[in-house]
Amino acid sequence: MLRALDEQPSAQLLREALAHTHYRVLARAAEAAGDSLHYALEPALMDAFRRLAALDHKADPGCLAKGALARALVALDCLDADCFRSGLRLRQPEPVWGGQVDTAADVRASCAMGLAASGAAGALRELVDLLADPEHRARSGAVRAIGCTEPGAAEAVLRTKALLGDPEAEVIDECFRTLLALAPDTAPPFVARWLDDPGSADPALAELAALALGESKLDAAVALLRARWEAEPLRGRRPQVLLRAAALARTPAALDWLLGLAADAERTTVRQVIAELSVHRGQRRLRSALHECLLARGDAGLLEDYAAQFAPAAGKPEA
Repeated sequence: MLRALDEQPSAQLLREALAHTHYRVLARAAEAAGDSLHYALEPALMDAFRRLAALDHKADPGCLAKGALARALVALDCLDADCFRSGLRLRQPEPVWGGQVDTAADVRASCAMGLAASGAAGALRELVDLLADPEHRARSGAVRAIGCTEPGAAEAVLRTKALLGDPEAEVIDECFRTLLALAPDTAPPFVARWLDDPGSADPALAELAALALGESKLDAAVALLRARWEAEPLRGRRPQVLLRAAALARTPAALDWLLGLAADAERTTVRQVIAELSVHRGQRRLRSALHECLLARGDAGLLEDYAAQFAPAAGKPEA
């Protein structure tokens, strides 16, 4: 059956596979159904999910099949809120050395997204409950799902979660990124709070906030990164993250700032700019603009740094 599923399976074969008892066959069939958008298989996927949810970990170790089934239902835009609600309640403790581990966290995260997309009344309340899940992957999934609900309410909930914090920085990072996508006008100043007050801010969260701002590619976010850089009297590890964030943004405003530093800043900063921009070594225009800035400075050491960082671009196609 697994071999047959690897060879462009038909809808009939997928239906038969979804009635199979082996979790690996179910997982493979669910992946194929979701990837190929077989909407007619939605009832079969839900039946398989409910069937497995009632069994213990021996029927589906690691929630391999249930996770694939939940992701397929999300991909197929399933609107059955009750099915996703049952997934939010799913727990699967499995024995490990020294105790147990719940392997259903990713299933809950997928079902959270499905519930949010279903538009069901009261979905946000249930997703807020998932923010207190013991497993950080489920909490991160709740954050992403909340971002797909009513924007005003979602922004308020995610701001509150970010301010209250989480034992895992990954969850707050997800809050930053979701907020910046959800509320591009109001979120940048909020996320930038974590860049300030270096004496008390969590260094890890400050770095995550900077990178989230850069990757948002918002002009307002780049302006906040630049303002934070210019307010920093000493150049240490955290300020360098601001340069990395600007390089990730790669917007005209971000590149103008970085090229301006390459032209006028002290040597240590210029070396950092060269290193951060080297991730874009395949961009001919950027490479040329940086080279011109360094030539104008006439610093042989910086030109050597540039040659070392950008040499791998030689012979590669231009982006």
